[in-house]
Amino acid sequence: MQSYPFVFASICAVLLSACTGGIYGASDADKRGQLVYAKECSQCHGAAGEGGGPASLGLGVVPPGLTGLKQRNDGAFPREFVRRYLMGQLEQNDPYSPMPDFATVGLRHVYPKGGADGEVLEADFEGLLDYLDAIQE
Repeated sequence: MQSYPFVFASICAVLLSACTGGIYGASDADKRGQLVYAKECSQCHGAAGEGGGPASLGLGVVPPGLTGLKQRNDGAFPREFVRRYLMGQLEQNDPYSPMPDFATVGLRHVYPKGGADGEVLEADFEGLLDYLDAIQE
């Protein structure tokens, strides 16, 4: 009989923890964005977004640093511009640029064994944009 309060309290704790999933989801999204950056961007743009990562040596150009986007745009992170640029919706100055069009190639390093060509999950992409916003100087 004395175990009923313990069981009741345990069930309540589990149910309440399910209600707080949104609180922990933001942290998970931030981690996801950092993972997407590490797999898709860091080889060219550097581990911390400083530019000139290890894969940039053979490109013929030094990929720009990404930590100064906010600074170069009057203190506001240009989220929509970055989204459209990464998804190939803006004309690039250099048509031979090594920068991939993620709408065409997808997140091939995040999903090496699955996903259709050009597949970019919205949650992954939003996480990436959040991460880029977070690393601004």
